[in-house]
Amino acid sequence: MKIPQPVRKAASDLRDRFMERYGKDLVLSDRLKTMIAAIAVILFLSSLLGLHQLVVSLERHYVRAQTDMARLQSQIRTNVWQERRQQGQILKSVLEERLWTAQTPGLADAGFEKWLRDHMGRYKMEPMQQIQIRRVPVSRTTAPAPGATPDKLSEIQRMTAKLVLPFDSQGLSNFLADVAEGEKTVVIDRLSVRAGRNARIEMDISAFYWAPGKS
Repeated sequence: MKIPQPVRKAASDLRDRFMERYGKDLVLSDRLKTMIAAIAVILFLSSLLGLHQLVVSLERHYVRAQTDMARLQSQIRTNVWQERRQQGQILKSVLEERLWTAQTPGLADAGFEKWLRDHMGRYKMEPMQQIQIRRVPVSRTTAPAPGATPDKLSEIQRMTAKLVLPFDSQGLSNFLADVAEGEKTVVIDRLSVRAGRNARIEMDISAFYWAPGKS
């Protein structure tokens, strides 16, 4: 069927008018589609890159975990922890032997005072006044919460004796050597030497008391 000339002309005019009015918008829409497609590609590539980095990081963690596991298994097979535990028990026993032990704090005070008098008596150093001993806990922490591991330091008390002695440089030197080489842990907290008419030695000396039955 042949379309009449007037109809074809009208259709052509309508198409020209449509393109003149909306043709630019159609071109912009195509550009927008291209931009959207480009953004989608960029996002996709970024996701692939991020996923690759995540996989590499997981592989590194996995290899590190395998290495740590192999090292731990090697240590377990060599009984290194058992040996360290035994060494720790030996060291604990040695340190406990250097503490002052007695059934009661009063006996510990008496034993420490006797030790002081015996060692000072070796060098004819007689105290100028009565030996005063005071005891304080080594740990000042409060009582542990129920189920918590007890603080072993709370079972140890520091015994401090205040000594006032006539000045004797040689006797003092020998006494300090006995303190340093003694079997028990004894420390000098304060040492003051006064010269002049009333020459004397003032000393605060401490030992550590522990009751074995409490451990």
